Amino acid sequence: MSETFLERDFKAYERHRQDDPEYNALRLAVRRKLKAMADAVQKEAKALGTDLSAQAGLHHPYTFNSYRVREQRAYLCRGTKERKKLGAFFGEALGKDAETHYIQTVLEVCLDDQIVEAALRIHPQAWWDGEHLKKKVLGDPAAMAEFCQLLKALPPGFNLKLHDWKADHWCAQAKPAALVEMFQHYTPGNHWLHVQRQLPKEDALALGPEASAWVRSSLLALLPVYRFTLWDPA
Repeated sequence: MSETFLERDFKAYERHRQDDPEYNALRLAVRRKLKAMADAVQKEAKALGTDLSAQAGLHHPYTFNSYRVREQRAYLCRGTKERKKLGAFFGEALGKDAETHYIQTVLEVCLDDQIVEAALRIHPQAWWDGEHLKKKVLGDPAAMAEFCQLLKALPPGFNLKLHDWKADHWCAQAKPAALVEMFQHYTPGNHWLHVQRQLPKEDALALGPEASAWVRSSLLALLPVYRFTLWDPA
């Protein structure tokens, strides 16, 4: 399977077109393209022992995106069985959030008018994963050292970023002292946490069919970090 990014794919997310319903059809084509990449990662991850569910974001202006499609997303999260396990553990009050496919730690491919991005993201409301990761790395130097090694093992270009803060922590240079400081400022429930890699539009276009391989290899490379991050009620 091979998908090629086209110039028009990016144009659909330029600011003056984000709320234009005439571009819904083009955004739907991009949505399907990204979802096909996520589906391919889902199959490869399953063969590696990780069960994931593939989803795709809205391609048309709607209340959930404030009637403006700024970017297109497709992502992978815990499989249905694991989400139901979370929901059962938390009970009726919190279980619906825990079973919701986007309130999770996700592996995501995202496209806007300038970049293609492959990322692991911990949703602010997925505090069970955020708290688990924070306590794990701050409470055990060996766990922090392991986390740093997992980040260093990622392909070039990945950075660890807290919410929308400007500071980048380049994964290839991950050091416990710097990450301790970052995690001390991380508040699950309030902040996003991202491990992300970006491909500028010009490079995505130049790669042609190989751009989809860049996306899939980037997301699969994040699997060890993903497994390290997830909290299991058992």
